[in-house]
Amino acid sequence: ATLKPVAWEAAPGLEWCPPGHGDIYPSLLGSGMLDRLVARGFRYAFVSNSDNLGAVMSTDLLSHFAESGAAFLMEVAERTEADKKGGHLARRKNDGQLILRESAMCPDEDKAKFQDVSLHRYFNTNNLWLDLQQLKEKMRECDGLVPLPLIKNKKTVDPRDAASTAVFQLETAMGSAIECFANAAAVVVPRSRFSPVKTCNDLFSLRSDAYRLTEDFCVELNRAKPPVIKLDDKHYK
Repeated sequence: ATLKPVAWEAAPGLEWCPPGHGDIYPSLLGSGMLDRLVARGFRYAFVSNSDNLGAVMSTDLLSHFAESGAAFLMEVAERTEADKKGGHLARRKNDGQLILRESAMCPDEDKAKFQDVSLHRYFNTNNLWLDLQQLKEKMRECDGLVPLPLIKNKKTVDPRDAASTAVFQLETAMGSAIECFANAAAVVVPRSRFSPVKTCNDLFSLRSDAYRLTEDFCVELNRAKPPVIKLDDKHYK
């Protein structure tokens, strides 16, 4: 590995990669949105992935978050075989701080334990609650940023061509901010608050009778656990 920026003459646009959703924090500050929200009296924000159809506003969770005094609250759910490759909640051994551990952070020799759903029981739904005043203060202390850990993902420069040049894609995850606040917390939520559509596997599952559409147009799991679907990665992403 040269660790140099990749050059790809066939499609120069592929030389760039997205920064990851951890970019939400500097974007809030840099755009002035964080200051405007605080100035107008907004105290709390609910943030989620746009592809999570189960991420709806909950006044119960909002009340819990406000009463807790936490700066950051992560909604987590119990892991199943369908979630074993996703990021899980953990505690750092040296200080007990809650952290988010992503698969790209895990050494190859530890993959089996990482995917052990009985050992690491809870995964990050990426439904997050933020105290905007405490977020602003943290960013002031840290010179305009939230000190998120950097994630190094192994990719190919052309995601549709496995034979193209191998690259490291550097990004940050917004859920990783849980380790940046000493008073961060997590809350276990029902599976109904997590219905993602990231892959063809997810879409296949969501379009099946394992899910139902409620009268108020929310997507709900129609059984105890989501089905485990595995399509051929060579043909379905």
